Amino acid sequence: MQNVRDLLESERETERRFVLEAAGEAPHPSGWPAALLVFHLASWREQLRDGLIQASRGEVIPAPPNDIDGFNDAALARGAGVSLTDAAASAGGLLEDLIDLWATIGERPFTWYVARTTGEALVRNSYVHPRNHISEHFIERGDPARGYRLYEETAAALRKADAPGHTLGAALYNLACARVAEGRHDEALRLLEEAMPMRDDMRATAAKDRDLEPLRDEPRFQALLQR
Repeated sequence: MQNVRDLLESERETERRFVLEAAGEAPHPSGWPAALLVFHLASWREQLRDGLIQASRGEVIPAPPNDIDGFNDAALARGAGVSLTDAAASAGGLLEDLIDLWATIGERPFTWYVARTTGEALVRNSYVHPRNHISEHFIERGDPARGYRLYEETAAALRKADAPGHTLGAALYNLACARVAEGRHDEALRLLEEAMPMRDDMRATAAKDRDLEPLRDEPRFQALLQR
């Protein structure tokens, strides 16, 4: 992958702005509060950081958490009382650690879920993952245009960085869902037609995704599900 450091630095600035704005946010009945969202990001960064440190030492790297839902539930329980300030300090510090590790070890083989290199793992963990959550946060709080714009920026940046299909395909899928919500169905179909060959598992997801319901009777959409 190209421009890994640039993507991580970009995300650092995105999170900085997000935290500043979220500090004045009123409570909302849906979705995670900003503090819990940022704590969640930190919990996954810690996992990857520890794996990369072991890789840098030539040690055996333990597999990342297999029970993702169980890991998330436990982490969210720990983070329930953490302030946004403390969560942001932890997530920011861990991102700095990851950037430093990238500078030290560079691109090398590294298996972390579907990622097969250190660069792929870093981008998925600390660029795509947080931006997806921040996009969802904006949408849940009544600012869908901003969330959709972040999906668009993410897909464009990953395309420019020559991200692998398992990462770019998922970003294009998210953008397709945004385009459906905007009523831009033809563009959504084009994005899905590009994304599906990158990620076979997305066909099963698309078949039951409520965000894609307006496309359900489209012959092009049905053809995508059957390939």
